[in-house]
Amino acid sequence: MSEMTQEDALRLADELVGQRLKETEARCRLLAQFIGDCDRAGSHNAAWSDALRELDSLHRRRSGLMHRRDLIQEALDCSVGEPPTNTPLPAPPTRTVPQPQRQVQIQARRHRS
Repeated sequence: MSEMTQEDALRLADELVGQRLKETEARCRLLAQFIGDCDRAGSHNAAWSDALRELDSLHRRRSGLMHRRDLIQEALDCSVGEPPTNTPLPAPPTRTVPQPQRQVQIQARRHRS
């Protein structure tokens, strides 16, 4: 049995991610159709809610798969033994720390005449 090269492994990974991406997108289309049908019928039941949750989850999965595929494609675009570019990496996005909400109560005083 021959050993798999790094390029072969990357191509296989790209193919597998591509298949998962197609499956995920097909499921998203199906769920979107179901949700749309429910909306037109005015039927917002438990199945509709479940479909919305699943669609949201699948969108996150799709985003992750697309990111993986981009990374695999980047790796495939680099020649073996070629050093990576010396371009500085972009700064990671800053996450704002949510501030706790405060509730303020204001009491109005009556003025006596």
